[in-house]
Amino acid sequence: MKKRNFLFLAIFAIFSITILSCEDLFGEEEADTAVDSIVCNGYNGPSNIDKQYDYQCQAAYAYKCNGETEALRKQCAYYKQLQQQLNLPNCDYCN
Repeated sequence: MKKRNFLFLAIFAIFSITILSCEDLFGEEEADTAVDSIVCNGYNGPSNIDKQYDYQCQAAYAYKCNGETEALRKQCAYYKQLQQQLNLPNCDYCN
């Protein structure tokens, strides 16, 4: 009986993942987001910081440029946490 339940659960999980993947592939397209042209005219991040931290600011730039406000909020919270711990300069895209 346990093997049967496990098999059923495995088949259900695979089926569910397949359905969700198909929705991602063939679902409705998102509406184009209005983009602030001042933000998207090229990345200009903090100078003289390690690349790994600069990449965090670049991610904020990409999120802001693409209008992904929730991702931008999370990325900026992470950058500000790093900023406090490591005394990093401000990321202009997180203001």
